[in-house]
Amino acid sequence: MGFDARKVVLSTIFYFCMIYLPLLGQQPSGNSSQRYGELVKWAYGQDQELVNGMQYYNRHPRSLGHPYLLEGWVHQGSVTIRGKLYSDIWLKYDIHAQQVEVEYRTMNGADNQVILVGDRLDKFTIGEYYFRRMNLEEEQPQEQFYQVIGGGRMVWYIQWKKILVPISGDSRFIEEFTSPKRDYLLELDGSIHAFHNKKSFVKLFPKAIQKDMKRLMKMNYLQIRTASTEQLELFIMAATIILERGD
Repeated sequence: MGFDARKVVLSTIFYFCMIYLPLLGQQPSGNSSQRYGELVKWAYGQDQELVNGMQYYNRHPRSLGHPYLLEGWVHQGSVTIRGKLYSDIWLKYDIHAQQVEVEYRTMNGADNQVILVGDRLDKFTIGEYYFRRMNLEEEQPQEQFYQVIGGGRMVWYIQWKKILVPISGDSRFIEEFTSPKRDYLLELDGSIHAFHNKKSFVKLFPKAIQKDMKRLMKMNYLQIRTASTEQLELFIMAATIILERGD
């Protein structure tokens, strides 16, 4: 009767596995729990609340342009969810759907995006922009995201929008996103007012300082519809000085 070395080796491996695998199952559960916790933390960050939302997908595959503030890719920022701050994360803000998307790295090393649950999100920053969820207008049925600039006696609130409009002439696309549009509100000494241009803005102030406000806007070449956040911040600082001086 011949000696089959291969059969002996396979039998040895089989019996080793039969003994070793049950021993693994008898290891303290704390190690496996700790390992699982590490994997979850590595994949989703320190709190799964951050990625507890709807899986992102492209809802406008036949649309020209994109629905986002800034460019159509992620920017560094932060979010506050139910009072808890998450810093140094990557975001996109869909101003058409009024939704915030978070990008994170999965265990497989792939990038994934989820849409945050809006009513859990208190505020967020993206680039130089700071937004809060508020209800500032009586006719609005629910809270909206507003960019907030300034503080104290004078605060500007900007609601950003993009609209889808139909197009024709290209069978690949049926609609396109407009350029970003802004709706403005001014909180002046605790009272909130809407304004649409320089003229309606100046009229919100006491008559004694309206000329000074108008002159300030002219000197700074301020274009309300296109001004950057930095330009608006500097203007608000100067306008607040005029307001204080006029008391």
